[in-house]
Amino acid sequence: MSESVLLILLAYVALAALVAAALIASNFHSLIRLFIVVFATALYFVSYQAWQSVQGWPAWIEVPERFLLHASVVDEPDKTTGSPGTITIWATDLSSGEPAHDPRAYKLEYSKVLHTDLEEALRNMRNGIIQLGRRAAVTRKPGQPLDFTRMGEQREKIEIYSLPDPALPEK
Repeated sequence: MSESVLLILLAYVALAALVAAALIASNFHSLIRLFIVVFATALYFVSYQAWQSVQGWPAWIEVPERFLLHASVVDEPDKTTGSPGTITIWATDLSSGEPAHDPRAYKLEYSKVLHTDLEEALRNMRNGIIQLGRRAAVTRKPGQPLDFTRMGEQREKIEIYSLPDPALPEK
């Protein structure tokens, strides 16, 4: 067990002990005591989910405006299990203009177009061509129906492109 996990475990035990001591010593109504117990228990689950996104698990967060692609894994939709499919990419945020930090894992909804783009990008990466990416908003054409599965939410498109080779002449 790592040191940080042990410290978090000790913090949870200390919080539980403080809540128990406060409830035993207080003259609160029993409904307030029940609320405190339920609220403290819910905080354990919420903090566990937040901790997963910090640990390096793929997170369902927005992909940066500009990024350097390192790798991707595609889990295609499966009709037998009802799985909608996911795409996980490992990318370094380049949108701040500062030196790049460590890569982060991003989990995205499955898209056939993105799947195809990522396959081509991985082929290019095997050939030594650096792959960059960017977010671009998808514009809806007049008369095009809304995407009801996302409750009319504006989807964003991920574009993957190769870093220009400085040895090649510009066109």
